[in-house]
Amino acid sequence: MAKLGLAVGTSARFSCFFSNKSDAGSGRVTRLGWILFPANPSLATRWTAAAAAAVEAPPRSVDMGCAPVPREQVEIVQSLNGWVAENMLPLLNPVESSWQPHDFLPCSVAAPGASEEEALSAFTEGVAALRMGAAGVPDEILVCLVGNMVTEEALPSYQSMGNRTEGTADDTGASSLPWAQWIRGWTAEENRHGDLLNRYLYLSGRVDMRQVETTVHHLLRNGMEMLVPKSPYHSVIYGAFQERATFVSHVHTARLAGQHGDQALAKICGVIAADEKRHEAGYTRVCAKLFEVDPDGMVRALAHVMRGKVTMPGLLMSDGRDADGSLFERFSAVAQRAGVYTARDYGDLVEHFVRRWRVAELAGLSGEGRRAQEYVCGLPPKIRRMEELAHQRAARSELRPARFSWIFDRHVMVG
Repeated sequence: MAKLGLAVGTSARFSCFFSNKSDAGSGRVTRLGWILFPANPSLATRWTAAAAAAVEAPPRSVDMGCAPVPREQVEIVQSLNGWVAENMLPLLNPVESSWQPHDFLPCSVAAPGASEEEALSAFTEGVAALRMGAAGVPDEILVCLVGNMVTEEALPSYQSMGNRTEGTADDTGASSLPWAQWIRGWTAEENRHGDLLNRYLYLSGRVDMRQVETTVHHLLRNGMEMLVPKSPYHSVIYGAFQERATFVSHVHTARLAGQHGDQALAKICGVIAADEKRHEAGYTRVCAKLFEVDPDGMVRALAHVMRGKVTMPGLLMSDGRDADGSLFERFSAVAQRAGVYTARDYGDLVEHFVRRWRVAELAGLSGEGRRAQEYVCGLPPKIRRMEELAHQRAARSELRPARFSWIFDRHVMVG
């Protein structure tokens, strides 16, 4: 699920750990982990009450999007242009050696010396083989794949968000500054993900492509919700979380596709996951560097991100038929039950980054910085406890059907 790499905002891809106390038992959507869980008597409602005490979300009346960006943050990230050139740009593969969607799909053109009839026959055989593999993929995996593809296809929104980040933006559209090169290079590599998944789904014959395309259209028109859209610290922290979440999601999808006999899809998701892993490495590295340069500012930013309402890029997706705006909620519930992206995965993410950035070892912090450090370091065990409680209660709940126009209005069972 592409995933936004440069701005704190909505995400195929995942809502940051958040809960609103007033939502408990209300029937409204509750955002937990990097997935929107439906506030129903099974999983989400129980998470809500427990998460409220652990996360301490800011009041809804606070307009987080208007928070000013400290000037020192901008100056620090601008000073890292040379570091970005040496430590992030090498993670972007040369165009000449990069894979392209064409490499993983049936070829529609004639090979040198082959006739048009031979080319058409070879293409038809290739499509038939792809469709045979796709025939065994369960509907719940298709729903997850479509949701991820729709999010990837909204890449124009993500690049525009990245170019609003102070200190890292591509101000001219063709800037030679390393930060700007990273944004464009990241975008170029991510662009292949939506293209490849879109073409696979089209050839598979398993989904209603007009409804899928309509959903992409709606998402691009609806845009994204942002937390602190211009903060470079928040942006790179979010980028690290987002890319790792996307990596995990594609790896799980590849595994499930292989289990159901679709080796082509398994390979496709695997190569996309490899890209996400490299992109994660870039954001993780720069966060680690910023923790060295400005530990107090970064730990406070990290705590702010963890406490804030950080939603996924695909949150505002719509197929034009979901009058209640529940499409993303239903998609996320399917991903949870299918094992494509779960509450456990989110807990693993938080634990990984707290350890990777050595948050517990930070010294010389201000009073606010120490409070942020204590809060962040205390999150992993709290998330684990709530995850265990949620699964115990979900096991006792009844499944319910969720309809998706993407799969011709068929239903998928969710918890």
